[in-house]
Amino acid sequence: MQALTTEQIIELFPQRKLRELAPPNGEAVDWGVLDYLGWVHPSGHLAYAVVPYADELKTLTLRRSANDEGPPRSHMCSWCNFVHRARGAAMFCATVAGTDGRRIIGNMLCSNLDCSVRIRNLTGDMPGFMPETINLEHKIARLENALLVFLSRANKL
Repeated sequence: MQALTTEQIIELFPQRKLRELAPPNGEAVDWGVLDYLGWVHPSGHLAYAVVPYADELKTLTLRRSANDEGPPRSHMCSWCNFVHRARGAAMFCATVAGTDGRRIIGNMLCSNLDCSVRIRNLTGDMPGFMPETINLEHKIARLENALLVFLSRANKL
């Protein structure tokens, strides 16, 4: 993904205020390992993603539903297919206007939107339940395809 400054990230979300957005520091991000930029607002219930698509950047504003009720369960991220042991994934939903009568679409995703780092095994966490044996290029292609499918379902393409 191309490197962005904090100001450029803010400009991608013109309807949001800086305090509401709480973007990451663009200079502190390791852009070489990112397939998309995703972050969770410090409040924990909002998340944002910037996805490169055909020489432009698409944005997503997501609502996060924390998975902290009931006993811990394993969940798999719909974007990177990483199987989290307990509470490592959360439901992220996007508001959609007019797609087959639906108003909201959602997916179980890595709770910190760190799929790019997870597929490269750079998190320092314990490995998931089912380590994958496919090569990195296939993991990246699968992640990019999952992002494009979600963008398409959210009417962002």
